Amino acid sequence: MPSSAGLSRSGPGFLGALLGLVFAFFGIVLMIGALLLGLVVAAGALLWSLLRGRRPAPVRFEWRRATARAWRPASGRPPTDEVVDIEVREIADDGSSLPRR
Repeated sequence: MPSSAGLSRSGPGFLGALLGLVFAFFGIVLMIGALLLGLVVAAGALLWSLLRGRRPAPVRFEWRRATARAWRPASGRPPTDEVVDIEVREIADDGSSLPRR
């Protein structure tokens, strides 16, 4: 008897098809339950942080290539320990420098 690629994995005939449909139903119910549980936990965490007076930090997902380093600062440059001192000048709206005091 040749096997087809359909519901024959769970058994031959009507009972196999019925068992496959039952497994599919319970899989969908489990998936929806996990989604709802995640939404309830996220809403609870949001309400808990707002009740304590702390605004939740924004979450930023970033997909990196496999060749990229595991972690690096947001600017892409390695952190340095040196301090750079600059002279501050005011610039007028027309682009000319204001006189020094």
